[in-house]
Amino acid sequence: MGFLKHIIRRLLISAISVFGIIVITFFLSRALPGDPVWLRLPDKATLEDYYAERARLGLDKPIIYQFFVFMSDLLTGNWGFSYVVAKDADVWYLIGFFLPRSLEVMLISMALAMGLGILFGKISARRMNSIWDYMIRFFCYFIISIPAFVLIIFFVTLYVHTDFKIFPLYGYKTNYYPDPPRVTGFPLIDSLLSGELYLFFDIVWHLIIPIATMTIVQMVAIIRQTRSSLLEIIQMDFIRTAKAKGLSNKTIINKHAMKLALPPIITISAMGFPIVLGGMIAVEAAYHFVGIGYIFRSALNKFDYTVIIAIIFILGVTVISFNFITDVINGFLDPRIRFK
Repeated sequence: MGFLKHIIRRLLISAISVFGIIVITFFLSRALPGDPVWLRLPDKATLEDYYAERARLGLDKPIIYQFFVFMSDLLTGNWGFSYVVAKDADVWYLIGFFLPRSLEVMLISMALAMGLGILFGKISARRMNSIWDYMIRFFCYFIISIPAFVLIIFFVTLYVHTDFKIFPLYGYKTNYYPDPPRVTGFPLIDSLLSGELYLFFDIVWHLIIPIATMTIVQMVAIIRQTRSSLLEIIQMDFIRTAKAKGLSNKTIINKHAMKLALPPIITISAMGFPIVLGGMIAVEAAYHFVGIGYIFRSALNKFDYTVIIAIIFILGVTVISFNFITDVINGFLDPRIRFK
């Protein structure tokens, strides 16, 4: 019952958080300077054309009325259409088309960051004060000390001003290659399902730099958390007992210490997920990668309310769901969490 109460409590908190995201995003988007109606109209449009278009879009109604209409449409699956970015295109279709591209990069980079972060964290903890420990810690301090966009500038500069052009820097595939037949929306998966291996390897080749950028940014926090957690755990009495029985450091860390270290590692990874979402906007802009971050940036520049709200809602629900799943996993791994 204790674990069930824990899950129900987290579900309620998640539902309240989602509603809060909707309310805040709706009203803040309406407070943006600029007017999407003028951007929709041709250059020679008159003031009468403006008011007619504004009434057609429902933007002449009181903002509270617009909010309730928006909530009603949201609950019935009618997300409206894009005002400017993809004029009159269905917002749900727009997000469904571009979101998988970004998710593919984010999920791969998160998996790599988790795997490499735990690996290097374990090496650093097992070989504390060795040359490997110093190198790993120096790498972490260096990456933390620079903003993420500096890493992007480094890769762009390396590509433009040197002969280091092993990996393509722009786009998600070669321009003259066709898009893979759409099945899941994820380019890598779709190219495999269609049997077009040349396209699969071309997409992999184009995604190496964006994924490397996202992986490095995320990996540092996981390395540091893994190292600090393991160093704390190996000072505990049961670890001393295991050492006294003759178990090697490798066995102690892999079979005993890592079980206790996993909950904080998973938590720190989940906390970094919103940063990953924000980082995708910068990555897509720098590497000319057209995904959900590119669409969101265009919507902000053109005051496209429906697209802005829909993307923030989807990303907000994704982050909250990710945190909820993390809480549930941590509850399984650590009974102290679910019985608090």
